[in-house]
Formats: sequence, C-alpha cells, structure tokens
Amino acid sequence: MQSTESLTESVSRAKSRFTKLSRSLAVLGLVLGLFSFWAWAVTLDSRETFHNTTDLADLDGDGDLDVILHNVRTESEFTAFGGAGLWINQGNGQFVHRDLEEGGGWASAAGDVDRDGDVDLVVFTGFPLRWFLNQGGAQGGEPGEFRFNYSVAAPKRHNQFGSVLLGDLNNDGQVDGIVAGCCGRVWTLDPFDDTPNFSWVWINEWDSSGRISPHSSILSALDGLAMRAAALGDLDGDGDLDLFAAVIAPRQGRNRDPADRVLINDGSGSFTDSGQPLGETDSTAVALGDLDGDADLDALVGTGRGAMVWINQGGAQGGQDGAFALSGQEISGSKTRAVFLSDLDGDGDLDALIAGRRQAAIWWNDGQAAFARSSQRFRYSKRHGLAIEDFNGDGRPDVFAAEGSRDYRVWYNQGDGTFQTQTVSSGQWLKKRVDKKRE
Repeated sequence: MQSTESLTESVSRAKSRFTKLSRSLAVLGLVLGLFSFWAWAVTLDSRETFHNTTDLADLDGDGDLDVILHNVRTESEFTAFGGAGLWINQGNGQFVHRDLEEGGGWASAAGDVDRDGDVDLVVFTGFPLRWFLNQGGAQGGEPGEFRFNYSVAAPKRHNQFGSVLLGDLNNDGQVDGIVAGCCGRVWTLDPFDDTPNFSWVWINEWDSSGRISPHSSILSALDGLAMRAAALGDLDGDGDLDLFAAVIAPRQGRNRDPADRVLINDGSGSFTDSGQPLGETDSTAVALGDLDGDADLDALVGTGRGAMVWINQGGAQGGQDGAFALSGQEISGSKTRAVFLSDLDGDGDLDALIAGRRQAAIWWNDGQAAFARSSQRFRYSKRHGLAIEDFNGDGRPDVFAAEGSRDYRVWYNQGDGTFQTQTVSSGQWLKKRVDKKRE
C-alpha cells in the first residue's frame, strides 16, 4: 500500500504537471474556459479577470432593462467563478452596480420562475443549477433584490461550463429550461479523458404544496458534444421552441464532430436531432433572427474566424422549415466572442454586431441577409461583457459594456448610424463624440 507521504508527493507532482499543462494550453489561446475542472478554468495570466456572459431583463420592475453580467475571477494559478453583477438601469441609461448575493457561475438566464409577475434568475454554477427568486411580487420584498431559493440537480454528478436557456418548452405556460454543456467534467487530473460533456433539460411542475418541482433529464441528442453557446427559437414554424446549438471545435473526449446542431422540439419538451450537421468550424456564439425578411428564423453564428450566416430554408426559400443552408457570404474577422442582432440604423431589418476580444464591429444588413461592414468600432477591454438594447428609452438600441463593478460604458444610438459614448469610472462621467459615421 502506498504511504500517505508518497501519495501526497504523487498528488503534488501531478498538480505541478497539470499547472504546466494549463499554462501551455493558455498560450495556445484556450483562455476563455474551454477546459474546466471543478470550479476552475485555464488562464493565461493569473492577474487577469475575464467577463463572460450578459443577460437583459427588467429586474426591478420599473419598465427599463437592466443587465446581468457574469465574470470569471482569477485566483492563484487557476480561474475561479466570480460573482454575478447586476447593473440596474436608473431609467435614463445610467446604471448602478449591485452584487448578486451568493452569486457566481458561468451564465444565467432571466424569467418568471415562480409565476408571480416579476423576473427571477437561474444561475449556472455547474451543479446544482441555482434559482434566485426576485423578492418583489409574491415574495413581498423589494423588487430587484434576489435570494437563493431553489436548486435543480443535474441528471448525474457533473460540473462544467455551459449556457442556460429559459422558455416554455412544453407549452404549459410555465418557464422551463436547458443547460447546454461545454468542455469538461468534475475535477480530474486528466483533462483529455473520455468522459463526455452532456446537456440537460428540465421541465417545471408544481407539487401539491405549491412548491416548484423540476424534473430534469439528459438531452441525449447532444450527448458528448461541447456547446459554447445555444439559442431557443421556433425554427420549424410549428409554434414551439427548438434549439440551435453552436458546437466548439476542440475534439476533447467524445466531442469528435464540431458541426453545429439543430434540435427540433415535439411540443412536449422532447428534442430530436434534425440530422443536419452545420459546418465544421469552431462555433463560439449564436443569435437567431429573421435576417432576410421572410418571417422565419435564421442564424448568425460566431466562429474562430468571424461569423457565418445560416438561412432557414422555409419562408421565401420555399424549402423545409428548420432546414438551414449557408448564405455564401463570408463575414471575416478574428475569433468572435459574442454576436448580436438588432436594427441599429432604424431601417426595419436586423443588423449584426460582431464582438471580438477587444472590439466589436457593425455589419449593416440590406434586408436580404447580405451584410456590409461599417468602419465604426466599439472598443473595450477584454474584461468587458457586452449587451444591446434601448437603455435610455428613446426607442433606439444602444450598446452596453461593463467590467465587474468598476466601470461601464454605453454607446448611445443617435438614430443615423452613429453612436455617442458615455463612460462611468469611479463615479466620474466622461463623454466623447462617436467614432465614425456609417458608411
């Protein structure tokens, strides 16, 4: 039997080898959480903090949209999950930061989980999934204050990065959800083992005592695949929510086929693969919207080299709803970390904002899903998270970026394809006129 001392030495050597491996992987650019072990991810510089995901919702019930920002906070050699920051809109596009009590995690989604008319938060921390109920509404407290109330256990013990999606998956009027899994398992000294990533779905029901009783199950159509992002939408036009999964490229474990997937909902919350693997690239982000004006949902997918446009073959294409084909246009660029669709110039179609590590660019839509790049840039730190919405109530979508609790920046849409920036840092307001006019 191995002695306690020799076992300790073995573990120490293993950790040392793993630390060296982590640094090597980081140099290869895998710094945004592509490999995760317990609550840690590989990072390039132990002093850096990366902010990952944002979500939008009216958290305090005052009629404007607030921002939920998740970050990853570096500790020692590893990166640990940081708290979720709530940026509360004051009604004029100015924000006040608030920490989410007992927050943390990789991502969240907002929805009325307890059916009391306000917006609650579902936070992904690996396992279990954590629900923070808004203390307004039936809770009788302050709107926009959150308290941890429920957990949803994964179908099997697992901890990984992933995306959280909320929606009524079985058409019963209640909020259900999906966790699209990415890139890892529980703590292991072997990051390249064959333990598969997995995704799962939960259906919310209510027990006889009036408590939420979620039922979770593995989403077998995505078993073993690693999703950096996913989106819900009615892709086949039958009135229920389907799933577009953006699959990342690293062939880790059973993740041998990086093609994106389209999963079709049968209306009961049961999903099947549509059998159309899309592309063979490193997909990092996805947004759904009607890009060609034919009333069905198309997909803009961020990749390691820019973005791709997938056109739904229903509608004007005269083909099958929910079947996708490439538009043929190349949206070139560096590795994309987020994509957004919004009518940024007020002409009635959806334009694209494609965000890289330090800057984002607008691509103007001609209404037929043909995009032209603007010379305008939105510059920010790699630590910032981004969001798009009308934040000052003038009916035009603005661009928001925030870094932890320290500062935020809003580019206010002027309605003519230009934006005016306003930055807040340590309580001081700085203003400057926009970059360039729309080309």
